[in-house]
Amino acid sequence: MFRSRSKSVAISKSSDGKGGTVKAGRGHGSTVRLPVYLREQIMADSKAYNIPYRSKLTERIEPGQTLIIRGKTIDESKRFNINLHKDSPDFSGNDVPLHLSIRFDEGKIVYNAYTKGTWGKEERAKNPIKKGEAFDIRIRAHDSKFQVSINHKEVKNFEHRIPLNSVSHLSIDGDVVLNHVQWGGKYYPVPYESGIAADGLVPGKTLVVYGTPEKKAKKFNINLLKKNGDIALHFNPRFDEKANGFMCAKPTPGSVVRNSLVNGEWGNEEREGKNPFERLTAFDLEIRNEEFAFQIFVNGERFASYAHRVDPHDIAGLQIQGDLELTGIQVVNNQVAQE
Repeated sequence: MFRSRSKSVAISKSSDGKGGTVKAGRGHGSTVRLPVYLREQIMADSKAYNIPYRSKLTERIEPGQTLIIRGKTIDESKRFNINLHKDSPDFSGNDVPLHLSIRFDEGKIVYNAYTKGTWGKEERAKNPIKKGEAFDIRIRAHDSKFQVSINHKEVKNFEHRIPLNSVSHLSIDGDVVLNHVQWGGKYYPVPYESGIAADGLVPGKTLVVYGTPEKKAKKFNINLLKKNGDIALHFNPRFDEKANGFMCAKPTPGSVVRNSLVNGEWGNEEREGKNPFERLTAFDLEIRNEEFAFQIFVNGERFASYAHRVDPHDIAGLQIQGDLELTGIQVVNNQVAQE
């Protein structure tokens, strides 16, 4: 029996953009809703949010939650800014708990906060984003700091100068094309176990897992479970052995084992493909359930296809174990996952 409770933050878009408010439900009982990231509206690369972008959080931020921003800069970009505001998404005198300014004209990223009508002391770091290229920026909230990662690598910890619970709005402006904004998640225990709401992970649904392998990670695994406890898919990245199963001493080698456990017996392992996971590097793993196979993507790139060995309509549970930090879990329709 799997039990879990979750809460996620919804974002309502202002008149500068399109879309509405998305809300999360709660489940109770033996089969419940997975903790999910809420996506307000995810655009394809050919579309974009309006800039400047303004939004209001319909609930206060909680420690453990992550803001994900994806977009692309242009060749003529000079700078763009991401701001977390108190009370209003502008600079009308209200506090700004986090100002993140990506500056191509200086080759730096500037971190700061605005409080009681005054800017604080700037904190500067090298800008790893290049003009004309796509980027992925993540800001994870903690009790005492914001943890900033760019293109899946941690780059900065910015200590809170204003209480986290004062954040109520988000704004993004400058020389940028914005195509993805999403906020949610929490602190997850590992090992993690939960049921999957409604009909489970049936064909047409995608499981998305956000995480980061630990510094000394040896392995972790994600299991999709049938109601009877059989494992429909055992997905097991291993950092201490090669694809052929032998031990390997290199820093981040390894293999990714796929298998199923049916009636108490493991089937034949599938190991084809290099291990795309790296220690201390965040990943987005998508497992799309289709009628004849699971399609597996890592950071938006196709990794493997795994033909079903059990009924794909009978997947009711999820287990995540091993050497990783788990930051988000989401179940969406396949069409949304592919956008």
